[in-house]
Amino acid sequence: MRKVYLFFVLIFSIHTVSAQNRSDKESLQIANDLLSKMTLPEKVLLLHGDHIYSFPGISRLGIPPFYPSDGPCAVRPELTDAGHYIHAGDSADCTTAFPTLSALSATWNPELANQFGLAISSELRARGKDMYLGPGVNIMRTPLCGRNFEYMGEDPFLTSSVAVPLITGVQQNNVSACIKHFALNNQELDRQGVNVTVGERALHEIYFPAFEAAVKKGGTLGLMSAYNKFNGDWCSENEFLLTTTLKQNWGFKGVVISDWGAIHSMTKAVLAGCDLESNYSREYLKLEEAVTTGKLSDSLVDQKVRRLLFVYAKIKLIGPGAEQRIKGAVLTDKHKMLARTIAEESIVLLKNQGNILPLNKTKIARLVIVGKVANAKLTIDINTKGGCDLFLGGGSGEAKPLYEITPLEGLRQYLPSAQVDYIDTVNHQDAGLMKKLQSADAVLVFTGDTHVEEHEGDDRTDIRLPQGQDEMVRAILAIQPKAIVINQSGAPVAMPWVEQAKAIVQNWFNGQETGNALARVLFGEVNPSGKLNSTFPKQLSDVACHSMDAYKAKAEHYDEDIFVGYRWYDKQDIDPLFCFGHGLSYSTFKFGKIKITRSTSNDSIKVTVPVTNLSDRAGAEVVQLYISEAAPTVSRPKQELKGFQKVQLSAHETKEVVLNLTAKDFSYWSETEHGWKHNAGTYEIRVGASSRDIRENKKIVL
Repeated sequence: MRKVYLFFVLIFSIHTVSAQNRSDKESLQIANDLLSKMTLPEKVLLLHGDHIYSFPGISRLGIPPFYPSDGPCAVRPELTDAGHYIHAGDSADCTTAFPTLSALSATWNPELANQFGLAISSELRARGKDMYLGPGVNIMRTPLCGRNFEYMGEDPFLTSSVAVPLITGVQQNNVSACIKHFALNNQELDRQGVNVTVGERALHEIYFPAFEAAVKKGGTLGLMSAYNKFNGDWCSENEFLLTTTLKQNWGFKGVVISDWGAIHSMTKAVLAGCDLESNYSREYLKLEEAVTTGKLSDSLVDQKVRRLLFVYAKIKLIGPGAEQRIKGAVLTDKHKMLARTIAEESIVLLKNQGNILPLNKTKIARLVIVGKVANAKLTIDINTKGGCDLFLGGGSGEAKPLYEITPLEGLRQYLPSAQVDYIDTVNHQDAGLMKKLQSADAVLVFTGDTHVEEHEGDDRTDIRLPQGQDEMVRAILAIQPKAIVINQSGAPVAMPWVEQAKAIVQNWFNGQETGNALARVLFGEVNPSGKLNSTFPKQLSDVACHSMDAYKAKAEHYDEDIFVGYRWYDKQDIDPLFCFGHGLSYSTFKFGKIKITRSTSNDSIKVTVPVTNLSDRAGAEVVQLYISEAAPTVSRPKQELKGFQKVQLSAHETKEVVLNLTAKDFSYWSETEHGWKHNAGTYEIRVGASSRDIRENKKIVL
């Protein structure tokens, strides 16, 4: 029996473990001692990359080179500066391919996020890496963003709740996290040129919270600035972002690293607060001359080197005991099983009319699988020769595992005695196909994207499925109405055949164990418990920024303000394809009456709700808490997610779920007072299984 996933307990355990790491005071002392011994050329040397993913060391002072690493779901293969694979054709740099972060956040399980952080940092250390260039926490403003698979959805509270334990897991293994991309990198369209303007409220309520949580709660040691401009200044050269907000207001102690090639002016970047430059633009090579000629002060360089050495000391790259630094392990059975567990918990059962799922293994003698996606690999083949396209495998999201079990392979392994027919392309005039579909015990239709459609550097042009897939689904369902549709994508897609389909499953980009995980869910060995981290729209025009024509290149204003994702759908009363937080189970859960308890100091509120599994099958439900203000004095969302908990229940078991709230959870960002404010008055606590499936509510007066 799994324990209830109590987030506050998790945070307590994280802080307990983190206390075993080198203290800030000791790390700063190590940094200052080394800094006092360095020459100006040596200081400047440390602040600029010398190769695509490395920064030089100083052997005279015992400072080794520093190696950051992509990507978000696996340790990226080794590349030359020209972008060619160093180990093409061999397995020397193979690592575990975990599900992508959009899948991880769909588990709604902070404990799994912490385990993922521990696992990927162990693999990073085994490969000699010092910094995890992640997690990415940019909010899904548009489902078109090519890197949505690397991010965690549309809601800042959910994103923060997953990112914080992930970061603490990473840094427990002597690896620095590097939260990215700060800020407002919400599209790949013209990402290296677009100038973003956005209201103060939206900054603090939507786009800043995950970064702030990463700093204040996660203690991230690294932060990467974004490519785009904000209010006319490049993010790597933006004083408001890097100094005022990050370092002064939030108290960030770590190092700010530019995205690769994101610095356009050395002087502006240095003065704005960017500490470390990646190797592409090479602006920081001019630093020494700028200091010696008096254009910049030596103290500015010292500030940046001190921050960098502080991070080095925190991860035990330098200082006493560096020889005992965690060595890590790669491709372990434990990591493989974790990859499968994350995939299993991320899979979302979108629709299950007539309880078609789960399938019964003993009753499947013949299975028909249709669609190229069923056997499409998302990772790099270790036999790849020659050069590489940097967008291959999703760009920074590429992975090179020893194996990848596709859905087709996983299902064939799961049903060794059954006849499994695979049809990659549908010929609508094929009489033999019709016969196969009609006589099969079950039909699975696979739709979705690969990294051809979703990758770094470009946005999709639409949320429609790749050409021919909608027609394929309609044709199959016309012949076999009980066919099960399984969609694979890192972000929302349109499903114009949704009313025709009786069962739909969302499978994400789920790593090397995707086929095994999917088979176990489809056949009921695992009860699905994933929930959507973003709204699936019926059509692109339902999305706020597209409805308002506020998705552009060059110059873009976020006209929708705070109304992103489900906030917009609620405000406009738009019926989505599938709502935020949605996900079905093979079990049925009942929510009891809400009980509210205030602390004696009245600065915190405890919300308790009993949840009962009414079924004969064990399962997990995600209890979601939304807050709604009855009579707001400023424009506010109809409801906002402010708490959740994933609870595992045996058959017919009841557990009490406790969610804790503070005054900030009821607050909005005041643009007149430039701070958080909540109004006295009536609020409604809403608890349910999704944003559109509220089971219980209770009013409270503040």
